[in-house]
Amino acid sequence: MTQGIFPRRMALATDLSHRCDRALDRALLVAKAWQAELTVIHALASPEDTPLFGRLGELPSWRRPPDPVRKARNRIYRDLVHEDPGIDIAVHVEMGSPADVVLGAARAARAELIVTGVARDELLARMFIGDTVDRLIRRSTIPVLIVRDRAFEPYHNMLVATDFSASSRVALETAIRFFPDAGISLFHAYDVPFAGYLGRAEIEKQFDGYGKDAADKFLAEAGLGPDAARKVSRMIEHGVPEGLLRDYAENSRRHLTVVGTHGGGMVYETLIGSMARKIIDSVPGDVLLVPDPARRKPD
Repeated sequence: MTQGIFPRRMALATDLSHRCDRALDRALLVAKAWQAELTVIHALASPEDTPLFGRLGELPSWRRPPDPVRKARNRIYRDLVHEDPGIDIAVHVEMGSPADVVLGAARAARAELIVTGVARDELLARMFIGDTVDRLIRRSTIPVLIVRDRAFEPYHNMLVATDFSASSRVALETAIRFFPDAGISLFHAYDVPFAGYLGRAEIEKQFDGYGKDAADKFLAEAGLGPDAARKVSRMIEHGVPEGLLRDYAENSRRHLTVVGTHGGGMVYETLIGSMARKIIDSVPGDVLLVPDPARRKPD
């Protein structure tokens, strides 16, 4: 895979908090590898949403706080001052709904990937999807990389969740295009019908054979030649996908989990694709969410 087909433009959505530092580090690492333009996007609350806006507006100019847009831009440039000048970085700060601002700015920049961080529940000491990220992944027509892990190095391994659908095939193809040097594990979870009445071991063995055949066909349809396909690990497991993926992530080296989504319209925007959402919520590491091709149309 040649360098020329890497995405040339990407975006980082940040709220300037420490929880987005990992997303910033990952975005810079990827931008350097791709030699891509990076647009850093930050949304400010509208003045009308600030309780003190009316009172501050009555103060003389010399007593008013600094312009919030300029202050945010300066903060971002300060964070980037020591980064490699070879990266073409633009900064976009705008007042408005964070998801709207990010999606609008990413569209204007013609970004092919949005990188973002997640919120943290200090009481429970766990990461979870915040409201802005939730809105972002429900509405984005381009892939979204949700960063939880420290960006020490490029992704060496990817675990691609699949149900062998066209949507998950696009997710696999996208992941290979983005990170061609990463090893691939193809993951599929299944349920065994009538397991309580039939011999579970024999049925699971039979399903395992079906799964491997489906994986071979799936990889061929994704354009992987025989040699490349042989390097792909197949993980055909019985159980609940999100639980298995969580356990795998917690007991293996850091990797990127890749998941595609299904559908469109109101139900899609509400659920994201129920299985995709469950995986995003459950997996503790970084997740690349690849929207269904039907969603890749301008609003």
